[in-house]
Amino acid sequence: MELALYVFNKQDTKHLATLLMSAIQSFSPETRMKCKDDYYTLMNATFSCIVQDDDSVSFTREELSLDINYCISITIFSHLPEEALRVIFQAVNKLTAQLDKDVALTDSASGVIFIRSNGQLIINSHCRENPDIYAWPFDALEGDFIEKDMAGLL
Repeated sequence: MELALYVFNKQDTKHLATLLMSAIQSFSPETRMKCKDDYYTLMNATFSCIVQDDDSVSFTREELSLDINYCISITIFSHLPEEALRVIFQAVNKLTAQLDKDVALTDSASGVIFIRSNGQLIINSHCRENPDIYAWPFDALEGDFIEKDMAGLL
């Protein structure tokens, strides 16, 4: 399972990787971080994240009308992805509170999972109505949300 977490970060890649690491370790203490050639890999038994300075966000920024400048690649390699998804959703809550900017989580199979724009959480209603792909842990997201059909975006 391949996910992408889009965020806005005013500081350097190391700062973003450190914030994400702290957020993930709150829910998955066994997670470790390695740095090589200015990209950071965060890994535990169920998933890995790669944080690097990447210019490939312009299409997503325009398509979703979000203020984002980083894409964090997330690979879930667990046979039971629910545990990894719950940790990721919880960590996104914590990270979002620290960055206080727009966020989007996408999946290679489902497209947009959710976005947070101008403080408003918007969940893709297509993902909620069709949990046959994955059981997305939307209950782990904090705050009120609205649903919007975002099928076909990205």
